[in-house]
Amino acid sequence: MRFQLDEEYELTRAAVRDFAESELARGAVERDELERFDRRLFDDMAEMGLTGIPIAEEWGGAGSDILAYSIVLEELARVCASTSAVLGAHTTAAWVLAKHGSEHLRETNLMPLTTGKRLGTIAYSHPTLRGKRTAADTYNLVGSIPSVELAGIADDYIGLIRHRSGELSLSILSGDSPGLTCEPRKSKLGLRGMPSAELRFQSVDCYLFNVVKGNKEPSAEDVFNGINVMRDLSAAAQATGIAQGALDAALAYAKERTQFGKPIGRQQGIAFKLADMAANVEASRWLVYDAAWSVDRGLSGSSKAAMAKLYGIRHAVATAIEAVQIFGGYGYMREYLVERYLRDAKGLEAASAQSYPAILSLESE
Repeated sequence: MRFQLDEEYELTRAAVRDFAESELARGAVERDELERFDRRLFDDMAEMGLTGIPIAEEWGGAGSDILAYSIVLEELARVCASTSAVLGAHTTAAWVLAKHGSEHLRETNLMPLTTGKRLGTIAYSHPTLRGKRTAADTYNLVGSIPSVELAGIADDYIGLIRHRSGELSLSILSGDSPGLTCEPRKSKLGLRGMPSAELRFQSVDCYLFNVVKGNKEPSAEDVFNGINVMRDLSAAAQATGIAQGALDAALAYAKERTQFGKPIGRQQGIAFKLADMAANVEASRWLVYDAAWSVDRGLSGSSKAAMAKLYGIRHAVATAIEAVQIFGGYGYMREYLVERYLRDAKGLEAASAQSYPAILSLESE
């Protein structure tokens, strides 16, 4: 048995790491400070073929797999967690359409997402959203969804609509649909470069495509489980990248900062901290890779993805805290940047703690 990634994965890692260090790092502080999303960076990732990694080439994707996708998210989060989160939300939305959309929806809506010409996201359920049937396959939506990732900047919103009959339909709404508005964003602690806001529906017409009808396969649970696996793996990969970035910063500082005539990294207490941090980052990484490998081979990866997310986020927060402490008083200053890893880790923890059933629950009339 060989515990080693194939060369193609390492080449992907090297290319994305170079992009992150040369492009993402520049302006990361300003984007965080201003809570600004830079569409140019998304366009750059599209040119690199990163906006449809696990989706087939026939639909404009890279034709790669979830393992490659996880590596990309990890490397992006190592430098800018917000950019990684944006790509994660977009790819999950495109994946849902590729997996469960009709042939027509794939031809008209999927390729613009996978090629990065349009930015997509999923809008999750809230009791205040209602739908009134206006035709056989059309609803009129009224209400709001309090917190939607990429609200206000997404070109397409993708959701799953459950009917009273138990049927499940997929919907696609353009960001410029008449009656669809976005409330002003609220300032966040972490992941500040990934906007989220309330999405409001004021008599918005929505076309539906049946994904699950009656008791036919796949079941609604199958659909939701697949989405949750993608979300869990995305969060776990992002957490691993955040932890690696915090560890890198702490290691560099421990080599430069001297105390009592020697670098603090050579002091036993600091060295033990760094060793624990490195062990947890490596364990998190391989939990992600194992879960992604299982999903790529059609094995049940839901429990592994959940474990990877749980372990990864918990230790991303712990690693970032230790990094701040190694920096001492400087760790609390924006100038030294390490505090951003802690804020992003806590932001990811808060976002992942929310329960989203991955549907728009509508009352059909």
